[in-house]
Amino acid sequence: LRTYPRLHRAFGYLYAGAILIVAAPSGFLIAMQANGGPVAQIAFTLLAIFWFYVTLQAVLRAKTGDFKAHKNFMIRSFALTCSALTLRYWKLVLVYFFHPYPMDLYQLVAWLGWIPNLIIAEWIINRNK
Repeated sequence: LRTYPRLHRAFGYLYAGAILIVAAPSGFLIAMQANGGPVAQIAFTLLAIFWFYVTLQAVLRAKTGDFKAHKNFMIRSFALTCSALTLRYWKLVLVYFFHPYPMDLYQLVAWLGWIPNLIIAEWIINRNK
């Protein structure tokens, strides 16, 4: 960041653009058709909305020069970006230890994929206050 601010800005616009233009809107559309019925559909819809919102806020805060808020929103955005990975880790752990029914598992990991990530992000943001 400090050594290559132009590179930081370029990668930031690439990251935010990919999320705001492609990933979150397509995630929103896919969420409406998700397996698992309303439980999973609501989870994935909220994920897409929050992901879009926090990423947009990160961009807007950087534009206004509020870099502390920009950093905090980027932490949240990255936590939500990692939700697909987290979902798969939860699935492996839950299947290995508990052998749940597939639809029950899908409904559960739809929420576990992003809510713990967001809680950890908030902990990271607030740990030094």
